[in-house]
Amino acid sequence: MVKMRTKCTELIKVMLDQDDWITAGYLASKLNVSERSIINYIAEINYHEKGLITSSRKGYSIDDALARKVLDDSSMKLPQTSKERVNYIITKILTNDTTGDKKTDLYQLSEEIFVSFETIKKDMIKVRKKLLEFDLYVLTSNSYVLLEGKEIDKRKILSNILYEEFNNNVMSLQVIEKAFPGYNLELLQSLIVEQCKQYHYFINEYALLSLVLDIVIGMDRINKNRTFGNSRNDGKQFGIREQELAQKIATEIEKNFNVSYNPVELEELAIILMSHLMKMDFAKLNSDNIEYVVGEDCIRIVDEIRYLLKNTYFIDTNNQDFIVKFTLHIKNLLIRLENGYTTKNPLLDQIRNTCPLIFECAVGVADKIKEITMRDIKEDEIAYIALHIGGNLETQKSKSKIISCIILFPQYYDFSNKMLEKLTERYGEKLEIKTVITTIDEIKKADKADLIISTIPVLETIRMDYIMVTPFLSDRDFENIDDKMQKINLRKIKARLKKNLMQISNPKFFYKNVNFNNKQEAIRFMTDIMEKEGYVNNSYFDEIYDREKQASTNFEHIAVPHSMKMNANQTGMFILLNDKKPIEWDNNFVSVVLLFAINKEDRAIFQDVYDNLIVLLLEKANASKVTGCNTYIEFIEEVVRCFQ
Repeated sequence: MVKMRTKCTELIKVMLDQDDWITAGYLASKLNVSERSIINYIAEINYHEKGLITSSRKGYSIDDALARKVLDDSSMKLPQTSKERVNYIITKILTNDTTGDKKTDLYQLSEEIFVSFETIKKDMIKVRKKLLEFDLYVLTSNSYVLLEGKEIDKRKILSNILYEEFNNNVMSLQVIEKAFPGYNLELLQSLIVEQCKQYHYFINEYALLSLVLDIVIGMDRINKNRTFGNSRNDGKQFGIREQELAQKIATEIEKNFNVSYNPVELEELAIILMSHLMKMDFAKLNSDNIEYVVGEDCIRIVDEIRYLLKNTYFIDTNNQDFIVKFTLHIKNLLIRLENGYTTKNPLLDQIRNTCPLIFECAVGVADKIKEITMRDIKEDEIAYIALHIGGNLETQKSKSKIISCIILFPQYYDFSNKMLEKLTERYGEKLEIKTVITTIDEIKKADKADLIISTIPVLETIRMDYIMVTPFLSDRDFENIDDKMQKINLRKIKARLKKNLMQISNPKFFYKNVNFNNKQEAIRFMTDIMEKEGYVNNSYFDEIYDREKQASTNFEHIAVPHSMKMNANQTGMFILLNDKKPIEWDNNFVSVVLLFAINKEDRAIFQDVYDNLIVLLLEKANASKVTGCNTYIEFIEEVVRCFQ
């Protein structure tokens, strides 16, 4: 079987996501390599799979059916990068842990994956480091290694590694089943869902996949005689219904999968279930009685979170539906934290990149929970928090979408009233009708508005946007109004963004193509200059790093480091553009760094700028334009121009 290097498979995946011809430049930007490298990768792919990629003056195109077949080829699952080899080695060690002698021969392993023994020895340094994160240790004797640690920690790291693998293929039952071919996972999922319904518990479809994965890992370990030697409960008690549900699911699994649960494994199953499930009777729950379900401690934590959301992020937290569902989610999260579980979230990257401000709010919530519980919260969990609070976000940005208008309609019976009814029905609160006038002369006396909607021509000397419509408001009229409102909104966003950017700008905070070995050096460079100018105190570098530990502020090719404390002496934004030598930032290389110092009084400005800039600069074309700027003012002007 032929092996392809990882970059070749990544290129194939990128091309599968596109419906049209793709240029070498686009592919190079997506893979963070040169166009010459792209040409070489395509030549290598076509050497092994003739006709897979075709070229023309328009760029490159791929044969979808053949590409999917190539990606399914098992030969392409061989690890090729250091990270892939580390996961492969750990998985192999865990697999051998269930055999008689439990040892893994590193020489044999090197032959399996076609690398030298020296390469394996270097990878083992990273293997030991990753195992240590899960309180697991490797004992070495010559070329043999042996795994030491608790069974629960072995299951956790296996779940972690498998989920990383699944994310590369979009996690599904079919993908999990490839890792556990002896189990009918559709049957397992259906019996879990059925029993949850009977006991009035609910689980969303994403968490369900994570639950199935955790349960099948336990089933597989039990079948390989790797069970818990003593109680996992640690004194934790579950209600009668929870115990009955766990017992019922265990009975169904034993009946259908030839797995036998001992009392300790049954405790573990109950913990896993209660970490993922929520009570289903939402209609019977409200802010007055939910404490009986979740307990006083959970309510206290939720109250602190709601205070944070309201006073820091301007989020309405009084909605009953939000209170109930969010409180139940926090209760489940607390159970997972106590028992060392994390619900994986396949929407993580999408939420981070498309809703950066909402994700930032969720990071703040996670930090508050950590402050109270002293437990770290993973990014997957933060993304679920973001899903809950996203619908309640009420910032000045949303208010700015309201367009004020004046209706000019020469009075004729009640036709103007009918027009008002139609406009209100169509636009609701998006359109604020300030007044209705009957003559052009009244425009000068009326309060200024964003738009005039008129049934008669308006003089060009009137300096307001206007649109002429028929008295009966046809579909064409509505289309024209929609278009005009969109243009007005865009103009207002541009004006507000430019005003906010100018308010926090300082030409001394603009640097271009400064060489840094890592993100630490870059952050230290920027914070030192801001401290010298009196914007921040000497603790700001450490505060930024506390935020980075919670969740990376890297968004593909841009990074937006900042502190969560909003305690800067003065709000400012440091711009660092490195298009010649991008900075290594966690798992990416960034060419645009925007470091924020935030004073609490200006948090609304920060939120508006933060949200707009990230979404805008995530577009490679826009990022390319701004990295060509040579001054602070040029940067601001280019950002505003990029809004279309």
